[in-house]
Parts: sequence; structure tokens; C-alpha cells
Amino acid sequence: MTQVTSLKFDLQRTGLLRSGATARHFNPHLHSTHSIVLLKSGAARIQSARWSKVVGAGDVFFFNPFEVHAAESVQAPAEYETLYPSQEFIAGCVAERNAGDTIIIQTDVISRSRQTRELAEVLSAPVADGGAIEEALRNILQACTVSTDSPALCAKSVAFRACRFIKDNCSRAMRTNDLANKMGLHRSHFIRAFKKETGIAPQNYIRQVRVAKAHDLICAGLDLSEVAQIVGFCDQAHLSREFKKVFGVPPGALSRRIAAASRQQSRLLDS
Repeated sequence: MTQVTSLKFDLQRTGLLRSGATARHFNPHLHSTHSIVLLKSGAARIQSARWSKVVGAGDVFFFNPFEVHAAESVQAPAEYETLYPSQEFIAGCVAERNAGDTIIIQTDVISRSRQTRELAEVLSAPVADGGAIEEALRNILQACTVSTDSPALCAKSVAFRACRFIKDNCSRAMRTNDLANKMGLHRSHFIRAFKKETGIAPQNYIRQVRVAKAHDLICAGLDLSEVAQIVGFCDQAHLSREFKKVFGVPPGALSRRIAAASRQQSRLLDS
């Protein structure tokens, strides 16, 4: 079970969500956006389908959209700051790309450096400066190795095709047998292939995608009961249980922060 001591959300600017957490353990989960994580204190063992390392205070590490990952503190709870930039922001930091390409951050960890110290400083400022955070994040991303892989290059992967189908149909009821048949594989073969590439079983992945989609809809300002219906959960209580498994707090914590940010922006526009 995900063990979070504290977690807060903050919408710095449109398209840049920030969260801070002190946690012992995060179960395998995913997000629909890129995630750039600064470890502020402690040490943590990070595991994903793409890489696995122990990271320390001052390190910055990266996950791509829908990349399954998990974390566990080495001793005391570790303190994180995570930035979820929009696709448009990421694209603006990549010099060479083609329309429709999927931007993949190949870098796993940037150890403590000038760029990571600058990011830590702006994230620790008493008064958040959205422009300074974006500039520090841009410098971090420009220090990364990225690729712009076309989805067509991965089209033969069973997990890729299954994941794409799940993302496009996450609100529908999907049995593992039906997914295996759609991929043209025996159920057991499909589960092994899927888990080998993603790190989790198909039904767990489906739940994770629904939570990620719910997260996006909450950030867009939708009501929690409406979100639960859209993404295919039985009711708001079901959404809350699954959301808390990923983030350690119920979705209302995010919903209230988004509503407060919206009210603040409205007051600034009116003044």
C-alpha cells in the first residue's frame, strides 16, 4: 500500500502542476504526463520498467507518460517535489521533432549538479515564482537526452498495442480474456508479455490509466462524481479508493486545490 506522510498539490501556471510529498512507499503507478521529480531529502529506491536505481537528496529523475514506476525510501521517509509539465511545455524544450512524434526522455537520473541545485532553490523559495520554476525546469530538460519516437516504431509490441487500446477505451469494462483475444494471444501468454514490458498486470494497468485520466479531469475542474462516471469507476467512493492507492490522499485534496487556484486566478483577472 502506498504510504504517504503528507502531500500537497499546487497549480503554478496553466499546464504545470506541482506536488510535494513526504513518503515511505509508492506502489507501482503511472501518470498521463511526464513527471520530473526532485528528491529534496533522504534516499529512495526507484523502480520502473525502464530503469532501477537508488537516488539521493539533490538528484532529479524522470518518468515518461504512462511509464509504470514505484518508489521506496531507504530509511526515513523521503521528501519529493514533482513537476507535471504539459506536452506543449515539453515540446517547446525539444529542438528537433516532427508533428505526431512521442517525446521520450531517455535520461533516467541527473545527479546533483548546477541545474538540479537551481531547481531545488526555486522550488524551496518562500513565495513560488512560476516563471523561475519554468526556467529552471527548462534548463533541466535541456540537459536530458530525448528521442522523438514515432508510435509506428512500437506498433509490433503486444504491450504497446494493448496499452494504446486501454488508453483509448479506459471507461469501458475490459476483461483480460477479451484483451488477449484482441491481441491474438492466449491469456497466459498475453499476461506474461504485458507484465514483462510494463511491470504490472493488465487489470492493474487499466485501473492506473483510469486514475491518471481522473487526475487530468480533476485538474480541468470537473466535479468528482462526474469524473468517476467518465473514467468508468462505479461511483465517487470507488474513485476515491483507487486514487488514494496511487497518491496516498483522496481526490478531494486535488479538487480543492484546483478550485482554490481557479478562484485566485479569477480574482487576479478581476482586479
